[in-house]
This record gives sequence, structure tokens and C-alpha cells, in this order.
Amino acid sequence: MIRKKIVIVALFLICKMYGQVTGDVFVLNEDRDMFYLHYTPEIQDNSLYDYQRMSTKFGIAPIVFNKIALYNTIGMDYHSIAYKGNKLPFLRDKEKYYNINYSLLAQYRILRNWSVNALFMPHVVASFNEKMTTDDLNINGILFAEKRFRRKGSNNYYVLTFGVGYLTLSGKTRVNPVVNFMGNINNKITFAVGLPNTYVKYNFNKKHAIKILGDLNDFTASINRPLVQNQPNATIVDRSIFTAISAGIEYNYWLSKNIGLMVRGTHSVYEKYGFEDANENEVYKYNTKLRGYLSVGIKIKPFK
Repeated sequence: MIRKKIVIVALFLICKMYGQVTGDVFVLNEDRDMFYLHYTPEIQDNSLYDYQRMSTKFGIAPIVFNKIALYNTIGMDYHSIAYKGNKLPFLRDKEKYYNINYSLLAQYRILRNWSVNALFMPHVVASFNEKMTTDDLNINGILFAEKRFRRKGSNNYYVLTFGVGYLTLSGKTRVNPVVNFMGNINNKITFAVGLPNTYVKYNFNKKHAIKILGDLNDFTASINRPLVQNQPNATIVDRSIFTAISAGIEYNYWLSKNIGLMVRGTHSVYEKYGFEDANENEVYKYNTKLRGYLSVGIKIKPFK
């Protein structure tokens, strides 16, 4: 049991975020897409609920002047959870949530291979069926330094980033260390290890590539509904927390120099779906099972 908990904590610290924390900053330029659209359909099994997701992100061309560069990214995630015969009284047959997120990265280059960076990440997570409130707005941020390593006459280079982040993970917003080590080996292998990204990618040629990755799908949404209807003293369910840590493999095929397709298969190693009151006390938690996920997508990289 102790070993299992250690593995789960380690995966939290090294897997890629697909939720309220954006991991698109901590990838190599060769692996960064200017636009992508991913879709994860429902997979019918004997789980207590069916889950589907759609995610899109668009990066605006950087603004550069002197030693300062600004990178802007906007995105949106759609989450749908359909319940079977175990729906709780305060839930609809299908709950639909959206996450609208924006990130601004400001980079100041001190020396040729050193820079300091500030990442500002506001996001709104809310239900399609509820009015938006101030509780739906969350602000995360990361302050970090970046050091690049490269030998003359070599195709290999490495990037080390380290800093501190104010991040929301599994319903808790706290200060976390942020460390990443990334690299490119002979333009064939690229990798990133750390928080919030971990992957290893092998480029067979200009058309085909395969990636082994860790994936964290994590979001917290405000609910603010009574646990039992028409009960004056009923507990108020304040928020819903969904966390799924998965590992798997991804295949990329480039239709042209700039447009590619993606197929990803992962299997969860940890899942949590529950509800808390305003004091962060657990009201109810589903006995979730580990499951497989399949995702497909399209990506655009105009400067590939």
C-alpha cells in the first residue's frame, strides 16, 4: 500500500497536465503546436459513469522586443460525465463542465543561455447549466528560471527549468516546486521530465512519430447545491473534483509539413471523482475503477 501511494505521488509530480494547469510551456519548441483539437469519446464499460472530453488550444505568435518575449495562449476544455444507475440526488443525468483558460508567458533573457520567466494562468471552470460566479475564476502562476546547454558542433541540446508555482491540483491550490529537464538528441529523440510534463518522443521521419507520455486530467468545478433537495439543514455540496492520472502512447502522422493527426491510447493508474463542502470536507466519493481512454486529434504547427 505504501509503495502504491509513493508511485501515485510520483506520477502527480511528473505527468502532463490537461486541466487547470497548462503544461504547454514546458515542452521543446519542436514539440509545441500552435493549434490543436483533441477529442476523447465515451467508452462504454461497467464503470459507474461515462466520461468524454474535448480540448482545444491556440497559441498566438510571440511578441518580441529587445530581451523580452511575450507568449499568449487561449484554450477551452469540455468535460461531460453521464451517470448510470447510481446518480446522486443533486446531480443531473449528465453534468457538463467547461474550462476556459488563458496563459501569458513573459520571458526575459539575461544571457544567451539564461532567462527568467513568469507565467500567468487565469481560468474559469463552470457548468453549462449554471450561472457563472466569482468562485468559478481561479488564478495560477509559475515563476521560473531557464538554463540551456549546448555543445558546439553537436545537434544535441538540453534545457533545465526550475522555480515555484501557485497551482491547483486535485482541488487544492498551493505553492509547489516546478522542475523540468528537457532535451533533443540528434533531432530524433525529444523528451521532457518533471512537473508538469513528462514524455519521450521518437521521430521516425518527417511523417511519423511516436510518444510515450504521462497524462493528468484534473479539474475542480463549483456546484453549490444542497445534498438533498427541500431539506432546510441539508449539507451544501460546494464543488466537484475529478482527477485521472494515466500513462500511455501517442502516434503522430503529418499530412503535410504543418498539419498533423494524433491518436492516443492511455490507461489510468489512479482515478478520483468526488464532492466537497465549503470547508473542503468530503461529502461523497465515487468508487471509481481504472479504465482505458482513447483520444484523437488534429494539430497545426506553421513553423515546423
